[in-house]
Amino acid sequence: MGLGFLGPELSADYEMVYVDIPEKADFLSHLTRCGEYTYNETGPSSRAVTVHGVRGMSSADAAAVQRALDEADVVFTAVGEKNLPKLASTFAQAAERRRSGRPLRILCCENGLEIAKRFRERIESVLSGGAGGRLLVGDTVMGRMCRIAKPREEGLEPIAPGFDWGVAAEPFFGIPVPRRAMEGLEAPGAAFQVMSDAEFATQEDVKMCAHNGLHAFLAFLGHLKGKSFFCELTTDKQLMRMAYSMLLDEVGVALMRKHGRALDRNFYYNYAPTILRRITCPGLRDVIARGTRAAMRKLEPWERFVGGARTIASQNISPQLYITGLVAAIVVAHQTGETALSFEEVLTKHCALREDTEGGLIGLAHERLQWLQDELNVKI
Repeated sequence: MGLGFLGPELSADYEMVYVDIPEKADFLSHLTRCGEYTYNETGPSSRAVTVHGVRGMSSADAAAVQRALDEADVVFTAVGEKNLPKLASTFAQAAERRRSGRPLRILCCENGLEIAKRFRERIESVLSGGAGGRLLVGDTVMGRMCRIAKPREEGLEPIAPGFDWGVAAEPFFGIPVPRRAMEGLEAPGAAFQVMSDAEFATQEDVKMCAHNGLHAFLAFLGHLKGKSFFCELTTDKQLMRMAYSMLLDEVGVALMRKHGRALDRNFYYNYAPTILRRITCPGLRDVIARGTRAAMRKLEPWERFVGGARTIASQNISPQLYITGLVAAIVVAHQTGETALSFEEVLTKHCALREDTEGGLIGLAHERLQWLQDELNVKI
């Protein structure tokens, strides 16, 4: 995400420092030595794009990381929600040295709901007196799909000369952020789309339900149908009809009811077919295995499946198609041995669906499991 999205979008306005694990030392050294790397922008055709003004840093060099945090106007995290607590102490040290007029500004790129709120609470738990105005933590909407590429096999450019891997990313632009997370930063740059809380909540829901939800829906059902690449799914007319109907009749109607004027009807009805084309674009050649990895994480209460199903149901719409993806994810998690919980236990213990208030979603999940068993002969 950093190499394929943040770097290309922000390098025109910022000097970039990538901090990564020591195992990436060869690439981090290249960044510091050369100050640039190349990624492949895919779409109807592909082109190699060089990103300038970057350097690398090992996370093992704690002193250097703290110096970089002291200098930074904006810090992005993209380590995954479960890894964020490991960074709390590092950021707490940096926040202690800041002043309210120049706060430590962190933007979380992790998928999920209220990631920034929980991360701020974790950082403040390390600080004895709290952070106050010395710390700003906000969520972002990461709208561009990126993947690791195999340059020799795919005819793409490596990340840098001498490396056997590369990055492929679709052409999609803009980084939505809530206005309160950018307070005090003058001229944040063209890539940032600074917006009100209501506008940002709308963008976040569209990303979570219509992008992440659709991507996962297609991935898990595509896997059960024996497909390897998202672009192969376009020949499955039944699956494509289901996906489009889910976007329009479940997600779209629910989000327009929930957000009212903050979600423009024309924007969404243009977005829905576009995101379906983007995910299945042959140029990106996204692998279904990328969408099915960590199935149980995608089934957590604040993630795309449960969060999306709850959002749709909260607007008095039955998420029949949406929850089919959730059920497919449970089936795949069983098939791969990722969980030993029963189907019912995943719903109630892992997804945290409550029998008393969300029994309808649980019952619907059982109905869709029966449909999958009849339609695809899946076993669980």
